[in-house]
Amino acid sequence: MRTARILPVVAVLLVAAALAGEKKVAGLFAPSRLQTASGELAKPESFYEAADCGECHVDQYREWKGSAHSRAHHDGIYRAFAELARKEAGEELYRFCSSCHAPLAVATGEIGKKGEATFLTDEGVTCDVCHNVRDIQLIHNSAGKNASIILEEGDVRYGPLENPVENPAHKSALSRIHARSELCSSCHTLVHPHNGLVIENTYEEWRVSPYAKAGINCRDCHMRTVDQALETAKKMQVIQVPGRTTDTDKRPDVKVHNFVGANTNQKAVGLGEAHAAEAKKRLQTATSIALELPANTPAGSPAKIVVAVTNVAAGHAIPTSITELRQVWIDLHVTTSDGKTVYRSGAIDGTGRVDPDAVMYHSVLVDAEGKVTYKPWKAVKMVKEKVIPPKSTVRETFEVSVPADTAGELVVKCVLRYRSAPQEVMDRLFGKGKFDIDIVDMASTEARLAVGKAAK
Repeated sequence: MRTARILPVVAVLLVAAALAGEKKVAGLFAPSRLQTASGELAKPESFYEAADCGECHVDQYREWKGSAHSRAHHDGIYRAFAELARKEAGEELYRFCSSCHAPLAVATGEIGKKGEATFLTDEGVTCDVCHNVRDIQLIHNSAGKNASIILEEGDVRYGPLENPVENPAHKSALSRIHARSELCSSCHTLVHPHNGLVIENTYEEWRVSPYAKAGINCRDCHMRTVDQALETAKKMQVIQVPGRTTDTDKRPDVKVHNFVGANTNQKAVGLGEAHAAEAKKRLQTATSIALELPANTPAGSPAKIVVAVTNVAAGHAIPTSITELRQVWIDLHVTTSDGKTVYRSGAIDGTGRVDPDAVMYHSVLVDAEGKVTYKPWKAVKMVKEKVIPPKSTVRETFEVSVPADTAGELVVKCVLRYRSAPQEVMDRLFGKGKFDIDIVDMASTEARLAVGKAAK
């Protein structure tokens, strides 16, 4: 078991990375690490629209459409941040962000041009983003960062299949990197392009986890249904699920192209209903919580209540990704048997703000002036990181004053809650009251605290 009460070692490493600085990146798409195999702007005609791929890969297109990958450039929350970054830091930073959110548009030079965007921008992380990756640059913890993919033009599509079927649409080639988490690391490791601060560290969280040791890669959970991912997490071994990649070839193992994570904000992001529902289900099955109560507490005395939170099914920390926005917190409510509140921690007020004294799993970034910021481009240091590593349990202790007139027992209710950003940040971005961020109850439990006679 691990207690997340102090700044973890990984956070210390993040601060050290920030102080060390970041080497200047050269190339067409700097400060992004994106490259083309030719070293020149890619030709737009080199890439297919997703619907073209869907003519043969029917299931994969259906699964991808409405996913967070398909909405990567038009996610309403991302768009608000991207436009704010563009306004405050310029076109170079906007292109940096777009290198992961619309890589083909950056590679072709479409991002930055005036005029109507094509599918290269609109489709975000589309089929040819992944399947035109010839290789990645291993430049951060033996993996990638900041869109460090190498895109190849031409007629070849890369994938993990040992014996791809010949077809009239394109050539196919085996790529070992497509079966490894390093491919995902290229965009799921975000390092500040100028000061070296590690802001998104999902790949590294996985790399040092039991999942990596068991040979379970990103795709073994995020290219599966939630039920399949849960089976993988329970058995701690890769499972195979038969399927088809076209309407003719049946294979012993085919991945699901829904790329579901924790994003449930369907309206703002534009997710498909099925994707949002799967995301909610993933959140509601990722953790477990348990209450540890004293056998008996005299009335008028303090009771120590321990909440144990376990990351049971995520191959990375909870929360992960942009943890300066993500919030996971404990809502603990102790009442008398008739419902009168005795103690509360983690409540939300009328403005959507979480109790500032709540036990919160997240990170805190500060800018050059030492002020807390939710803008990654302004961050220079991570001053706090409190997360739950994979397959780990953290224990939080609450001291509750039991009223002297209590008789019998108290009711203890505990809920672990999640939202992808603070409500006050959404109010700043969209206007007060215009966008209510989704809150998902990840896990809950209830118990009775026995109360004895007051000590004399």
